[in-house]
Amino acid sequence: MKGPNFRLPNTQASASLFIGILGLLSMAALVFLVFKGYNAEFKTIPYNASEGLGRFRPYFVYGGTAASLVIGGVAGLLGFNSIGQKRNDKQASSWLGMAAGALTVSIAPILFYAWRVLSEADILAG
Repeated sequence: MKGPNFRLPNTQASASLFIGILGLLSMAALVFLVFKGYNAEFKTIPYNASEGLGRFRPYFVYGGTAASLVIGGVAGLLGFNSIGQKRNDKQASSWLGMAAGALTVSIAPILFYAWRVLSEADILAG
């Protein structure tokens, strides 16, 4: 089976848009992971670090941040590389893919910082 030819600007533009949408979806999942259980009164994000999936939540946030950065970076680079090419009939896809990648790359570190500053593991009395 023949794969897509990434030398063609049209293929890069389409891939940029698709990967950019994946980046936005991964960032939406990261928003859920970071702000699940946010306590507005104390301005904290409590989580149970001793049992269940809560003990893996920091690792999910770290991995989600890294995945969002990589996916957004790839989308942005593919979009940037295909913008302005003469044979590119999908200029809008290039621009949207690059914009989605830039949005993902710029917001993911902010979410990671929010997690690092606001997260607090629950203290359970034994």
